[in-house]
Amino acid sequence: MLKEVAHMFKKIIITSAALMLLTACLNDESKDNNDANNQVSTKTEVNTTNESAVNANVDITNPTVSMKEAVDTFLEAYPDANIESIDLDSGFGGLHYKIDGFDSANEYEAVIDAETKEMKVNEVEANRDREEALDFSNIIEPNEAIEKASAKDEVNGFTPTGWSLEVENGKSQYSIEYKKNADEIEIKVDATTGEILKVEMND
Repeated sequence: MLKEVAHMFKKIIITSAALMLLTACLNDESKDNNDANNQVSTKTEVNTTNESAVNANVDITNPTVSMKEAVDTFLEAYPDANIESIDLDSGFGGLHYKIDGFDSANEYEAVIDAETKEMKVNEVEANRDREEALDFSNIIEPNEAIEKASAKDEVNGFTPTGWSLEVENGKSQYSIEYKKNADEIEIKVDATTGEILKVEMND
């Protein structure tokens, strides 16, 4: 009888040890999987950051696709939309236009390749705000605004990396962005007269 009890007790101990070992293995495997997933997520974030970084080597003064052509591409998709703002940016691996527009029902956002006119992003959502529309009938060309801004002594040695056009305080304005190493300067230009409105230094 004692032998049977001892034998049974031994089996219980062996079974318990096996279960503990199996649990430890499963925990290690789960931890490894979590670590691998975290590494993938981190890598994705790094890649995204690199793609969105400003490319100072891209010439924003002479894009293949003009502002007018980008606007026409946008209006082909949204013929009844008013345009609120336009940006030309040298991030995401090359030049692209970002155009925001609206009508009485919706807001629209499009990203258009400045080399191919391909619409890469196309978003629509319900219109929640009352925006001011750009009037293109008396707006100077982006190159003229860049030329005016580049004549300022503050941007000597800087490279223009992007611009935006929108209505601020009832006035259409270009904001020209310049970069040199870690230094950035933004110059605001009246989009109808070419007058320099403001120079902002960002250290």
